[in-house]
Amino acid sequence: MKNIDKKITEFIDEIIEFRRDIHSYPELGTFEKRTSSKIVEKLKNFPVEIIENVGGYGVVANLFGNKDGKTILLRGDMDALPIDEKNELPYCSKIKNVMHACGHDMHTSIILGTAIVMSHFKDRLNGNVKFMFQPNEEGAPHGGAKAMIEQGLLQNPTVDEAYALHVFDIPTGSVSFKSEVVNSKSDNIVIEIFGKSSHGSLPNEGKDAIVVAGNIISSIQSIVSRNLGPHENAVVTLGTISGGSRYNVIADYVKIEGTVRTFSDTTATLIKERLKNLVENIANSYDCKGVLHYNDGYDFIYNDPELCKVTKKSLTELLGEENVLTQLAPLPAGEDFSYISKKVPSVFMWLGTKGEHNKNNCTIHNPNFIADEESLKVGIRALCKIIIDRLGNTELD
Repeated sequence: MKNIDKKITEFIDEIIEFRRDIHSYPELGTFEKRTSSKIVEKLKNFPVEIIENVGGYGVVANLFGNKDGKTILLRGDMDALPIDEKNELPYCSKIKNVMHACGHDMHTSIILGTAIVMSHFKDRLNGNVKFMFQPNEEGAPHGGAKAMIEQGLLQNPTVDEAYALHVFDIPTGSVSFKSEVVNSKSDNIVIEIFGKSSHGSLPNEGKDAIVVAGNIISSIQSIVSRNLGPHENAVVTLGTISGGSRYNVIADYVKIEGTVRTFSDTTATLIKERLKNLVENIANSYDCKGVLHYNDGYDFIYNDPELCKVTKKSLTELLGEENVLTQLAPLPAGEDFSYISKKVPSVFMWLGTKGEHNKNNCTIHNPNFIADEESLKVGIRALCKIIIDRLGNTELD
């Protein structure tokens, strides 16, 4: 990694400056026009093929090696969140109620930095690298990865394997991952209850949708506890409820919204069926109508076991055994890298971004989130090491 590290050192200040710029001007999903243009502006200075407006404002940069070989894809997402930043940093968000609170500015900068560094060694690569700058990762249930795949992301050249890093609340200098299922499916549910209004003093003349809602809510709590074994996991959370028009009127309509997180297709199917039965049957028992709208969101990411083994070997050589951590269990979080992991062998990793200065402000999706910029260099080094090892090059040192 000696020559690679020299190039990283040469460009790291430029990457930090780029990251701070896009952090100051964050853009929500499907609106990443400025971020996309800034990426293209940087890439035009290096020998990569640039394809713009893929799946929205997505950018694909192809780095072609000097020999036929496999093609590796590296993913970085670009979009921010509708959160008002509360930090006091010189490069804080200048856009009200928009913030890079999930570290996507870090991901984008790491992928850009890797592209810049590896472009200086392209003639020694036995294969190709496809750098994916993705819009709208936060746009569940569809997301930007799916749109980019539909517009040819995985072709020309055909992708053989894929990698992604996501910043996380573990120490800077470390990475963490696991084989097979990494996270949960992330589905959305909407429950509608249709009753009949009447005066509040004459409930016998109405069909009370609020009473039905209360019984449905209570019954849903038993789905996981009474249908899954003690070693199976799932989450059913109801986040909003609305209904009724006045304190003395029997409600004729209630709407409930929530999320379902599961870690296998079998469990997802079971919960979907139980929800449908509960909603319809409880409503029917009160002479009302209950309708479940179940919206499939992001699937779970699947890390290829064999690819995890070789990735662990590479990163252990680079970072040391103590800094390559094993993720103990799947996390109940949605991620649209899942669309890619179901198409090609993939590895999704958590990148440590908790340093001494931000150890109490490292929770993502939080207005006080601060990423440790030291992790930019760690992420770039890790991805460069994977590229070197996977494309069979032994000449870079």
